[in-house]
Amino acid sequence: MNKLSPKDDWFFIRNIIIFYSVGIIGFSFNYTYKLFTFLSPIILILTLCLLFYYDRKATDRKRILYFSFVFLSSFIIEIIGVNTGLLFGEYHYHHGLGIKLFDTPILIGFNWILMIYITSSIFTKLRFGFLSQVIIPSSLMILYDIIMERVAPNMEMWSWVDNIIPLKNFIMWGVLAFVFHSIKYLLKIEIKNKMALPIYIAQIILFIFIILIRN
Repeated sequence: MNKLSPKDDWFFIRNIIIFYSVGIIGFSFNYTYKLFTFLSPIILILTLCLLFYYDRKATDRKRILYFSFVFLSSFIIEIIGVNTGLLFGEYHYHHGLGIKLFDTPILIGFNWILMIYITSSIFTKLRFGFLSQVIIPSSLMILYDIIMERVAPNMEMWSWVDNIIPLKNFIMWGVLAFVFHSIKYLLKIEIKNKMALPIYIAQIILFIFIILIRN
């Protein structure tokens, strides 16, 4: 990847702000709501592309193998979860995440990659260790899930039986986050990306606005 200047950084940060501001507006009105629900999978892919564009080691073989493992294992776990209700609770996926296989959106595996990647990149200025690479990122993922679960039905991603989010969903989410981050730590994969924090904050703000607007 070519070296990017601070001017390039602010260019992308401004566009992230504009991008997610448009999303807030789009989800706010009934006549654009369906369109932006349809665009959600595209937004997820574009977000990943932006992050990898900023990653100097995106093509590193060990990283590719690790994130391939995250994708496959998380997708299989989600298939088991949604078809049995044993892991996370009783829930159903809708069309907001695109094409499904075994009642599970293929993009859910990419969503796990996105969250592992982003939360790994936020506190990289701290010393490389178990706290900065496992505990803090896993905690950020749990926080993200707490907020995302409130907005997922409004974005037609998934919904829970009787609209009750079981505690074991958050426990399982935290366990998986801990396991994935621990494996990354043991493999000594360090991820640094200046766009991770702006994207994390932008997504949290988008979710909060949708919760306030659509509920």
